[in-house]
Amino acid sequence: VTVSNTGFANLLLSGITISGPFARSSRPSVPPDCGASVAPGAACSISLVFTPAVPGAASGQLSITHNASGSPSLVTLTGLATAVPVPVLSVAPRVAFGDQIINTATSLALNLSNTGSATLNIGSIALSGSSDFSQSGTCRVVAAGGSCVIDLGFRPASVGARAAQLDITSNTGSQSPATSVSTSIAISGNGILAPRPAAEVSVTAIGFGNAIFGGATTSQLVKLKSVGSSPLDVRNIFTSGADFVQMNSCAGSLPTDASCLISIAFSPLSMGAKSGELQLITNAIDSPHKVQLSGIGCRWFSQTASRFFITSCGN
Repeated sequence: VTVSNTGFANLLLSGITISGPFARSSRPSVPPDCGASVAPGAACSISLVFTPAVPGAASGQLSITHNASGSPSLVTLTGLATAVPVPVLSVAPRVAFGDQIINTATSLALNLSNTGSATLNIGSIALSGSSDFSQSGTCRVVAAGGSCVIDLGFRPASVGARAAQLDITSNTGSQSPATSVSTSIAISGNGILAPRPAAEVSVTAIGFGNAIFGGATTSQLVKLKSVGSSPLDVRNIFTSGADFVQMNSCAGSLPTDASCLISIAFSPLSMGAKSGELQLITNAIDSPHKVQLSGIGCRWFSQTASRFFITSCGN
């Protein structure tokens, strides 16, 4: 700001004050910096510097107090502060693969974005922790507003939780490409067995005791339940031994935790000890599931015109 004395006496400067994010500069000026007075017909200058602390519009005022009319002389100061262009690495803080069947592989894409206003330089990408994780793909230079992708893989070798860490060094938040800042991403996954069906049978044997042949005993119930991690296919249900009969409510497929009932009755065709077997054919690895069946066939005997009966269960 140039201060000129257009009068015929010395211009005396008694005060120079500056407000806002502005200050007087110490660099040499032409004409020379203003001192305490300015000779008639001479001029001096006040050099100013703008040093904003936050982005956005700023204002201030230069006030010059002197012995001329109109003192103080005021100069309005304005400026617009813009952010220093720096790169900013934006990446998810964690990657979770969840459950994965052992000895099978899956992959996820990890996106690295530069949300800053300068070029992002990536120095290194290192994976540490469980060897069941892998990393491929390279990101070296990412323009402002751009992104790149790193592929992460997971192939669990056994059942159980796994963990690893991906460390990325870059110049995020700095104007210097040589700056090295480390950013860490937590990686997790869990190895599980392949889903498979499994069956649970409520009993392994049923004894019906004595029964008069030609009739039938009270039915006994057998419950078949699906207890695996995939549906149980019920392929066949039958009894061996002509003295035992079955009826069931089993559908062709039972979801996990579902069950059905098989009703077994003993109807002996002759006297004596009988044995048989209930077989349940499913897609479970331990199929067929068997229930041992037993009973004794009996008969009533009585003499003519007698009111008494004898039960005989032998041959």
